[in-house]
Amino acid sequence: MLRFLRILGLMLLPFALFAAALLLWREQLLTEQSGVRLILVFLAALALLALVEGLLFRYRILPLLGEAIGEHIYGGSYVPGEDALVVLTARLRESRSPELLAALEKMVRQQKRRTRGWLELARAQQDVFGELGRAAETLAQGAGCVSSRQDRALLLYRAAMLYRRDLHDEARATECLMRAARSYPNTTYGRRAAELLGTPPSRN
Repeated sequence: MLRFLRILGLMLLPFALFAAALLLWREQLLTEQSGVRLILVFLAALALLALVEGLLFRYRILPLLGEAIGEHIYGGSYVPGEDALVVLTARLRESRSPELLAALEKMVRQQKRRTRGWLELARAQQDVFGELGRAAETLAQGAGCVSSRQDRALLLYRAAMLYRRDLHDEARATECLMRAARSYPNTTYGRRAAELLGTPPSRN
């Protein structure tokens, strides 16, 4: 939600400044004898607004939109530019270094509202080090940190699948499914959790 408000604010700021400038110039422009000058000033201001909006969209809004969309498609599969999380994860998979795993965990906790971080950390724990229980705990813990209700339900659902299919811990799997179904009943994974439990999702 905060990221959406940032994007919206960036998009509306130039328009607000443009409107304020028109209000300041209104009386002066209306007193001008030449209608041509009025039109030229308006067109120049409009061209400046278009230029500012174009630059703002290219260098600020587009990267924010890309990151926001990526967080919901893959939990962050697309992140523009150099991303320290992506670089560190790649190095970890190549080296299989416990020190890099610790560094990744530290980075994820510093950026705890970012869904991709928890997914990458759990994936590294599971695939690189074979620590399935630790990976499931990471996913469940991340569900209490990320900002999106959709992503919280996603992390709980994935934790439940690890507990059920790989760790054969039905009690912990049921606990995660119940959290997802009860706390986030209107999300995709909240509904899936309710289906697996055999109970209709509640309506908040």
